[in-house]
Amino acid sequence: MIKLLTPADGAVVSQQTERQKYFREHSRELAVAMVIDWRHLVDTGEKDNSFPEPVVFTWRGEGTAVTLADNPDFRNAVTVTGEKGKARVVNLQLGTAYWWKVGGSEVRTFTTEDIPPRWIYVDGITNVRDAGGWKTEDGRKIKQGLLYRGSEMDTHKTITEDGIRTLREEIGIRTDLDIRGEAVGKVTESPLGQEVRFALLPAHAYESFIADPVNLQETFALLADPESYPVYYHCWGGADRTGTYGYLIGAILGMTDEDLLLDYELTSLSVWGCRSRDSEGFRAVLAGLEPYGTTTKERAVGFLLDHGVSVEHIEAIRNILLED
Repeated sequence: MIKLLTPADGAVVSQQTERQKYFREHSRELAVAMVIDWRHLVDTGEKDNSFPEPVVFTWRGEGTAVTLADNPDFRNAVTVTGEKGKARVVNLQLGTAYWWKVGGSEVRTFTTEDIPPRWIYVDGITNVRDAGGWKTEDGRKIKQGLLYRGSEMDTHKTITEDGIRTLREEIGIRTDLDIRGEAVGKVTESPLGQEVRFALLPAHAYESFIADPVNLQETFALLADPESYPVYYHCWGGADRTGTYGYLIGAILGMTDEDLLLDYELTSLSVWGCRSRDSEGFRAVLAGLEPYGTTTKERAVGFLLDHGVSVEHIEAIRNILLED
């Protein structure tokens, strides 16, 4: 006889750690304004707080694995092996109902908490999160499971075989969008393997990005192609160049100002030092966008149009990434 213990039937389960929850509520005071040399990042040696809180399954009895699905018929279910009546699962989608059982036990259901960001655990790398789950100013939501951001996978942080399996098999990444200038002439294919499309489109960060947004048209053309997805885009730390792009993409999708600022500052939870909305670099981005409109969305769209990104590509990205 197998007796399921946790999660309780009907429970709402958070995938954010206490540190992540606290930072979300107090990011303005915790993300200290400081000078970051984004061209020469160093691992601060601090604890990496960019990993999600696992959902912990416990039971009594002889079962050794949890069967988990996002539907009561257990279509496309996954099996997670545990030991001593316990198993841990990461990377579930936000705001989603799941059904689970152990062997021939009863079936229970729980729902994941619907509060972004959706942190992703990928062994060997850091600062990985889904761009989806955020609400927009017009009441829509950004789709989960399509666009991911994070650190590099092959130099200062090296993805493991387990991490590769997570991105390729669990997440299903189809495009590795590498925006590192330092990778030019050195990297010719994705660490995820030849089956994953590798697009090396270097970018600058902050004021350098505003002054010279190289490869902007090509990058947004890639993001406008439904065949590119799911996409993993990254620089070195997933912080500065990636953060600049993340701000622009979130802005054209209609994220609120506060969520855009928070999303930028969340990198502070990784190993690359604090990022602050009050920093000189980030304020240079806001100042550079200001002439293009009266709202953040208008400014981001205006900037993109002024630098050759087409209306059609912007609309295509919205159609791909926004829920109906």
